[in-house]
Amino acid sequence: MTNPLDHVDQLCAFLAATDIGLLELKGPAGVLRLRHDGARVEVEMIEAATAALSSSPTQIIRAPVPGLYLDRHPLRSQPSVAVGDEVAAGTPLAFLQIGPLLLPVPAPEDGMVVETFAEHGATVGYGAPLIGLQPHGSDAE
Repeated sequence: MTNPLDHVDQLCAFLAATDIGLLELKGPAGVLRLRHDGARVEVEMIEAATAALSSSPTQIIRAPVPGLYLDRHPLRSQPSVAVGDEVAAGTPLAFLQIGPLLLPVPAPEDGMVVETFAEHGATVGYGAPLIGLQPHGSDAE
């Protein structure tokens, strides 16, 4: 059996050639997270003990359709949410603009915003990670 860490360079090259923003591999040693921002690939290794505490309760809110990611309504100057904000189910976390259509991306449940993945104004594909939400009532609280 080979160690996946021996192939990180190959994985980075693969990811850099795609429009995939996040690749996460989980194993007994932990989580290997590769983030591609369009220019470079960032590698993060999270050990198993830390991953068990931090990764399982976070829900990744993904783009339901391809579009232009907006972290705020076009008539607002501030982002809809920021890391650390508490949100209720149904609260618009962001918007996707598809031509003249503006589609809200609602929080699926009550929780706290723990991470943002997309940049305001970036084009995102179907399933692209947008926002990390730690639901209330998860084991991490």
